Formats: sequence, C-alpha cells, structure tokens
Amino acid sequence: MKAFVESALAECFYRIFVVNLNTGEFEINKDNGLFDDDELKSIPNIYAYMQKLIDDNIIFPEHIASCRRFTNPEYVRKSVFSIIPSVKRIVQSYKARTVKGIQWVTFTIMIGENCTNENPMVLFTWREADSEAMMLLDTLPTISSLYDKLIRLNLSSNTYEPVIVDADEKERLVGGVINMYEWWAGYSKDGNIASEDISSFSALTKVGSLQKHFAEDPTPVSFRYRRKVDGEFRWVQLELSPSLEYSEDNQVILLSIRDVHEEYTAQLRNRQELVDTMNRDALTNLLNRLKFNNDIEKFKKADDPVLTCVYIDVNGLHELNYLLGHQKGDDMLCTVADTLSTYFPDEYVYRIGGDEFVVLSTKLAKYSMDIVIKMVREELLKDNYEIAVGVADGPCGEDVEKIIEEAELEMRNDKSDYYMRHGDSNRKRQMNEELEQMIVDKRNSEHILDIIAHQFSGVYFVDLASDSIRQIHIPDFFLECLEETSSRFSAAMRLYVERFVISQYREKLIDLLDFDKLNESLINSESIQYSYQKTNGDFMNLRIVEVNRRQNRRSETLWIFVEGK
Repeated sequence: MKAFVESALAECFYRIFVVNLNTGEFEINKDNGLFDDDELKSIPNIYAYMQKLIDDNIIFPEHIASCRRFTNPEYVRKSVFSIIPSVKRIVQSYKARTVKGIQWVTFTIMIGENCTNENPMVLFTWREADSEAMMLLDTLPTISSLYDKLIRLNLSSNTYEPVIVDADEKERLVGGVINMYEWWAGYSKDGNIASEDISSFSALTKVGSLQKHFAEDPTPVSFRYRRKVDGEFRWVQLELSPSLEYSEDNQVILLSIRDVHEEYTAQLRNRQELVDTMNRDALTNLLNRLKFNNDIEKFKKADDPVLTCVYIDVNGLHELNYLLGHQKGDDMLCTVADTLSTYFPDEYVYRIGGDEFVVLSTKLAKYSMDIVIKMVREELLKDNYEIAVGVADGPCGEDVEKIIEEAELEMRNDKSDYYMRHGDSNRKRQMNEELEQMIVDKRNSEHILDIIAHQFSGVYFVDLASDSIRQIHIPDFFLECLEETSSRFSAAMRLYVERFVISQYREKLIDLLDFDKLNESLINSESIQYSYQKTNGDFMNLRIVEVNRRQNRRSETLWIFVEGK
C-alpha cells in the first residue's frame, strides 16, 4: 500500500484518503485543504463524508445525482470488485465550491492490483480537472440544448451522469443509484423502445462490448431506433463518442440522443421512391426485370393457389427501330405498356426485355386472361401494332419458373405463326413508305438524318434542272465521284456505275440519267424503282421520288439507295 500511495502522490492530487471499502474507515495521507471541511476527524466513515459534501452544498446541484452513488457502500464495493482487471480507476468529474472558488474537480477511486474482498483497500483522491475536461464539462449544458438527451457515461465504472434527460428519468435517479446496464435494461423493459428495435438496441448498448470497441477503435458508434415520446414512437439518433476525458483507465464517453423523426421518415420515403425507381422501367414505368426476378422468389414462397402468367412479345419492333428510328420504337413500346396497364390494373405488369412483357396474376384465371388479351390485341391494332402472346397457369411454389417457361414457349409459337401467316414484307413496305414521305415532307429532318446514316447507302436530293445534288446522306465513295466531276450529279452517277455496278445493270441506270425522260416518267408515276447488283456482289434498290415541281417542268427529286435484294 505504501508504494501505491507514493505512486498516487506523484500525480499531484489535492488530497488522498486510504479507504477500507468494507468498513468505510479512511486515513488521510494528503490534504491541502481543498474543501472547507475542518471536521474530517469527526466523520465516522468515507460514505458519510461523501454525503457531507452533498449536504454542505460543496457539490453543485446538477451533479449531486451522479455523485450520490459514492455514498452507497454496496454500490462502491460492487463497482470496484466487478470492473475488468485492466481498469484501475473509477473517475467522476463535477463542479464544486473549493477554497479557491468554483472549480471543476476530478474525483478518482484508485484500485491497487491486490485489492480484493479480503483486502478491500483503495485510494479516494481529488484533483483539479485538466483544462480540456473543464472546457468540455463547462460547455456540456450549452451543447445539451442541441439534444433531447445528453449523458456522460463512464464505461470503467459502469456509471453515468445525466447532463440532460427526461423528467421521468431524473425522478428515477432520486430513489437511488442505478448503473448503466440496469438503466438501459429498465429503459427498454418499460416499453420506451419499439419492439422491433429492442434486440439491436440491447446488442449495441452492452457495456462490455462498448469497452472493447472504444479500447480498440475511438470512432463513434451511431444508430437509430424508435423511442416513445408523449405516447408515440419517434425515430431518434443515438451516438456514443469518446469524451476529451477518455483514457485507457477512465473510459468516459458521451451519449447523445436527438430526434430525427421528420428527416429520417422523409429519408425513408425518398429511399422507397429510389427503390421504386430501381424497380421501374425508365421508358414505360412498368416493373422491370430486377423486380420480376425478385417477385419470382416471392411467388415461390407464396401460398396463393394459382399463378397465371401472360408472356408478350411485340411484333415488328426491330424493323420499326431499323427503318424509322428508336423514337418510333419507343412510342410503340409505351403504347403497349399503357394498354397493358389499362387492362391489367391490379396485376403485376413487367417489361423484362427490349420488346418482351410479362403479366403475373394470382387473381385472374387463364380463361379470364384469354378474354382480356383479346381486348388488348384489338386495342393495339388501332395503332397497327401486333403482339405475340402466350398464357400458362399453375400452382404457386417451386413450379413458378416452369409456368413462365410454358407461357414463353406458347408466345414463341404464336409469333412463329404470325410470321408464317403474314411475313414481314407488308410491315417493312409500310414503314419504308412512311419514312420516304417524312423525307419528302421534310419533317423531323434532324431525326431523319440520324436514322438514315445507318439505314441507307445513300439519300440525295437531286435537282434535275441544274444537275446538282443536295446532301442528306452521301457515302464517302460517292463524294469522291462528285469531287472528280465538279459536283455534277449525272457525271458522278456515270462514274459510280462504271466503277461499282456490274455490266448487265449499267445501261438501265445510265438511262435514268436522261433527266427529260425521267421527268416525264415521274409525271405519270409517284416513283421509279430499279434494282441492280454491285461488283462486290451486293444488291441495291434505288427509288426515285418527286419532291416538288417547278413551273410544270422539272422537279427536285429524292434518290434513295437501300441495300437488299
């Protein structure tokens, strides 16, 4: 004990008492008159002395609750003998009236390595709090206005000092000393925490776990839970962070709680909106492939008796994109999506691929689906859109994917039958004529330029009167021909025919360069078409369309070159 006292003397304490925890007897080893308490020798035991500091108003009222625990012999002994072996001190700071005036004082119970129930000797010490601790402690009341609850926790002694707490919690402190573990357990048991959050709250507020965490990593611990406030549960943010006083043997941390209900519920709403966005197809706003895959797993576990699947593929989307551009294709997909949403308002409707849609329902049987699909087909035909459809049903459970596969197979058979009955020539011809008319009418010119850049080999406006060309889309090889012939279209075409067209097709193409004859032909026909083969083996289709007539003589014409036999 002598060596133990000598080591304490080196730490500049105002006073040091050697205390027997069992009897409360104490011996003064150092006293520089910190407090105005001359009657020390008449005080029967250390616990009575700690109570006298309170009774004499030496300790400020706001710190009495946290200091009263040291007047309780049972509490002090339990705290000393139950702390982890590496912890050698129990520390409490409070504001007090000293002989020097009002000061922040740090009270410490120093525990020797040989302290046991049989040898219950410890040191009670007092010293001036260090400057950083005083700065923190002085600002705590101000900081507390930012929080609903602010508490200094001492993990080393398993104690806490409330800076700001609820009125009912203050009332609980008056009746006696409660350690942190008992306080947290009682707080949860009294129904102050939403049942869904109790397990996570209990796991994150275990004293031993917090001791280990802050010993290894000084970063704050933060989490949300729902706390009862005025009879309703509200989201609060709890944060545990090391205090400026924190040290290895004095693990003081701050617990702060603030209400985040409005901002967090708004965040939850935004998160739900984000989830909805992630589950929605950006173009059609239908449920997407990700949602489809997730819902399949749900249907596998569902107890619904029957699942009906409708698998849909849009006929002609590829050709529409190719010839008229993706905007036209997007318009088709949106029309199909809107129609499905209209006729299946209560079902799960997905766009799972480029032109593939799926409807899943636990309400409509297969025969009902067939009736609705018939109406969907009729509605889409009003816009000249057609779909291939397959329908299958079966019990929910592990066979869900099999139901979907059966519906997809039926859809592909329906699609095959469609092309066998109709082919795609009519639709392509219709789209070609629509595109040509758009070019002739000079509508959506920028959009058309984007399309024809990869759909046609060449598209030129040719003035038959001036033998000049106005570019829409001219490939590099024809630009070279124009450069060599001073941009005279007829001469460039002759050069193109000599270089790139096989001999048996040249004469007919050259005849088209007789503009007087061509002009007369266009008077009697909406367009002139001619097919030929190039020297590389490719077949080309040329279509010449009249654009506008000048003084009933020659007209501006549109020459469209398309690959394909």
